[in-house]
Amino acid sequence: MISYGKERFDLVLQPISGKAVPVYAGEVLRIIQVEGEQCVDFNAFNLHDYKERMDVGSSRSSTGFRPKKGDILSSNPPRYRPMIGILEMSPTCQTDVLGRTCHATVFEMYFGLERHTNCQDTIAEAISEYGLTPDDVHDSFNMWMNSEWDSTGKTFTMANTGRKGDFVDLVAFFDILAVPLMCGSGDIRWTSNFSLKPIQIKVFEASSDTKAIVDQVRTRHGRFKNQRTVDQFRVKDIKADRELRPVPGWKPQFVNFPLEVEDLTVKLDQAEYRKAVSLQEQGFGKDVDDVVRRAVMIWANKHLAAPRRLKITFP
Repeated sequence: MISYGKERFDLVLQPISGKAVPVYAGEVLRIIQVEGEQCVDFNAFNLHDYKERMDVGSSRSSTGFRPKKGDILSSNPPRYRPMIGILEMSPTCQTDVLGRTCHATVFEMYFGLERHTNCQDTIAEAISEYGLTPDDVHDSFNMWMNSEWDSTGKTFTMANTGRKGDFVDLVAFFDILAVPLMCGSGDIRWTSNFSLKPIQIKVFEASSDTKAIVDQVRTRHGRFKNQRTVDQFRVKDIKADRELRPVPGWKPQFVNFPLEVEDLTVKLDQAEYRKAVSLQEQGFGKDVDDVVRRAVMIWANKHLAAPRRLKITFP
């Protein structure tokens, strides 16, 4: 059982609101169902560089569509650092990283509601305390959101199964501004079973256990050369105005451009050649060369690529 430090923050958020709260490396944010059946959205930023933020799109390749206990949510490339880890999660908490943060135009467009609670505006208001704008809102990590999808890729939401007292514990791998809030669509959709309810948030100080987990994750997943910092960017300064203009004298510096292609001879015996021709006739490639290239790369992806799913190893 992982122990946490002492509780240093406790707040009940009433519908419909959110709170931007600093959570430092090794600290744990607990999100609690006060009454149950309330969907929770979540944004997060690097407390010392707001341009580094949680990126559920990049995280999906590791977590799948439904992050669970032990999974790690990363920050946006080119940084792509472990940002938040799920230490505990009640069994009734279905998560989602598919659904986009709901916004005001959706409710006006579909329901004719010109003023309705929504996650975009709630997050924007919460982060305005720290000088951030609506443009800084990003796709959420959704908790207690029972999303499903059919064979055509269409998504839909089932009834919320959250119960009173259920909770999720998130550990920060570096100093973050965490932004939990109640989803604003729950009064007219299944996201919160057609009513809006409060949630409670707590922050626990870092402990020796959580610091050990932070060190473990940083060692395993946080030391790649391509996890770049601002000092490695070609353009380091954040634009102060909104209009886009070309930079005088700019010249592209694309990675590995222009490509240098080298021919490689691969010798096939008669049986291998007949197999390659057969595969080409079945549509596996445009010609024998293409068949061999595809076969080699499929093998390489299966046997040489190191599977490195971002996960917490619990003691």
